Amino acid sequence: MKKVTVTFVGDGSDEVAQAFYTYFVDGGLEDQIIDTLTDNTAVNIEVEGIMDINNDTLDIAIKSKMTP
Repeated sequence: MKKVTVTFVGDGSDEVAQAFYTYFVDGGLEDQIIDTLTDNTAVNIEVEGIMDINNDTLDIAIKSKMTP
């Protein structure tokens, strides 16, 4: 497992972080990222999508798998 952290800094950063999280989980950003990552990663890797979310910590876990 590998983790990427995005940190929002400055005025309204809590609200911006929440808006980004909501856009990712419910607003369509997930689909765009899945398509982009699947098309641009190593051969035989498919990004399946969100496997877990935590609304309190704003954590998102994304599952990928090897394909034949």
